[in-house]
Amino acid sequence: MKRALLAIILTAIATICAAQVPPAASPIARIEKQAETARQENRVDDAIALYKKGVALKPSWDEGWWSLGTLNYSLDHFAEARDAFRHLTAIKPDVGLPWGMLGLSEFETKQYDQSLTHLRHGLGLGMGQEQGIQDSANYHLVLLLTRSQEYEEAMKILAQFAQRNLNDAIYIEAMGIAALRKPLLPVELPPTDRQLVMDVGRVMYDATALRTTEAAAEFKILVDKYPDTPNIHYLYGSFLLFSDANGGLAEMKKELEVSPAHVPALVTIASEYIQRKEYKNGLPYAEKAVELEPQSFPAHAVLGRIFAEGDIDAERGVKELEEAQKLAPTSPQVRIALATAYGKVGRKEDAARERQEFLKLRQEVDAASAPKQP
Repeated sequence: MKRALLAIILTAIATICAAQVPPAASPIARIEKQAETARQENRVDDAIALYKKGVALKPSWDEGWWSLGTLNYSLDHFAEARDAFRHLTAIKPDVGLPWGMLGLSEFETKQYDQSLTHLRHGLGLGMGQEQGIQDSANYHLVLLLTRSQEYEEAMKILAQFAQRNLNDAIYIEAMGIAALRKPLLPVELPPTDRQLVMDVGRVMYDATALRTTEAAAEFKILVDKYPDTPNIHYLYGSFLLFSDANGGLAEMKKELEVSPAHVPALVTIASEYIQRKEYKNGLPYAEKAVELEPQSFPAHAVLGRIFAEGDIDAERGVKELEEAQKLAPTSPQVRIALATAYGKVGRKEDAARERQEFLKLRQEVDAASAPKQP
């Protein structure tokens, strides 16, 4: 991954930033020419020294900072690369690539919280046509999301890799770690867990790539091989729910036999009973999820829906959904469920407000997921 990324960024030096080339007679133009010659002759240290001289003369020289950052990155001088990209993000705050490279550099200096923030920001701004840098940024974002226990978000990104048939072992490994809900970086993975991780990663990679025939066969092998391993029945149940709801529900309950405190399984079971309008059957699972994880907005959301939509206790449903809304104010699903609950208790103005918020948030989600123009 790193070698491929270096090849991309080193060929992109002259084109990434949008600044115009300085007039031929300017000191910066002379430095740029000398530095480019040194780089082409593989005198990277000389090129770095020249770019340092150039940005000292002209701190707003964006192409100089980009070259300084990418060359240092190529030499594994990650702290120096980080500092160069930090300068560049101040000059070009609305360009995604410098933020992405800043995040990649911070990952290497083990500043993981900052890296997570900056990779997200850079990818949100867009990487233009630099697919290689975008893929590297997304991969490292996946690792940090997994480390932060944002497993579903990590797997959504990896699903895009799977659907593009990018079958590199590092992606399959990352999928396995996220699917098994291990808050670890790959380098932290115990060697004894590697086979399990790769087996799970391969199955989930096929499942998210919609290779359903292969995934179905692989899942059967997986549950036979690891019947008492946490998360295996949950993953298989999640897969089955789309084609065999009864089978999926049964696998979720098997997961609870292995992992009684598995909150995602409890929430999924409760959600399935909501789909079936069997609210009282789902109630104990939702209550258990909230008890185990009071800060889980999905747990509060399913419990609130069961109380309100099942006409069990609409007022309690409102309270639970209001708690879910506090925990996840940008969730469209929570807003529309809360609108329904408000309607149940006669709070028409509040219901109308939540419906408006739902529509607004849905538009924002749709806009964020739309393909970005290069």
